[in-house]
Amino acid sequence: MTPLPPLSAAAFAALTATLVAVWAPRVSPSPRAWTWWVLPFLATLVLAQAAGLVTTAGLVALFVLVGACRVAATVPHGALKGFALSVVLAVSAGILAHVLPGFENPRVLDAARLSPEAAPYTRYLNLDKGLLGLFLLTLVSPREAIRRSRLPVAALVPPFALTALVVTIATMAAGYVRWDPKLPGWWASWLWSMAFLTALPEEAVFRHVIQGGLQTWLGASTRAHWTAIAASGLLFGAAHAGGGWTYAGLASLAGIGYGWIYALSGSLTASIAAHTALNLLHFLLFTYPALASAAPVG
Repeated sequence: MTPLPPLSAAAFAALTATLVAVWAPRVSPSPRAWTWWVLPFLATLVLAQAAGLVTTAGLVALFVLVGACRVAATVPHGALKGFALSVVLAVSAGILAHVLPGFENPRVLDAARLSPEAAPYTRYLNLDKGLLGLFLLTLVSPREAIRRSRLPVAALVPPFALTALVVTIATMAAGYVRWDPKLPGWWASWLWSMAFLTALPEEAVFRHVIQGGLQTWLGASTRAHWTAIAASGLLFGAAHAGGGWTYAGLASLAGIGYGWIYALSGSLTASIAAHTALNLLHFLLFTYPALASAAPVG
């Protein structure tokens, strides 16, 4: 991976500290624990601007997102709440697709090949996605976002194992990957970025906001439960359609698995961990990001 300039590295370190601080209320009884993320967040913004990672247009987009999140979280049900949620989802989609102006995410890998048969792999550190995850966690039902799992970790191992098995078999059957164990020297940096800048914001959007919101709206029936899981999973797959429809279908399978784990545990932490762990298994044990002969993966 290409080393980051000092200011950029400091901005991402501050963002990581901010995201970790979001979970402070789970470990501290202090009423101030909810605000522990504010100071590192302000440091993130200052450093990101100084490093050229975010411009005025990006700040405007973040301001719109913050306002929409607060309205969606505080107003009663009605047209205003629906409009605010629509804005939240629209801005989230723009950030996930990297079409909103104002963010300069640094490229740390450029067409690298992790193995001879692998497709070229380019990776960016997505500050915009990290900030999106932060606001969805802290401003949209924050207590629900960081609540503890209803089940012990051991009880979540079987659903994760089944999800990993189904997704792996489907991915190999589709001709996207082969068995290809490896351990690049920069695996730890990759794991950090996967957890904080990919899995966390994506789970905040698809499980916390979309699946959680649908579950509340549809009710507590078994049918509503599975409808919310399926809807969030299919939308997760659609968000990966840039890699082709086969890849989107595989992502949908994974998304349904993450949604199942989220529904069982009631914990976003569990679905973030599952998302990160499945991607780590792919990275370490199979062709990454895909076989060069397979359809392009976005």
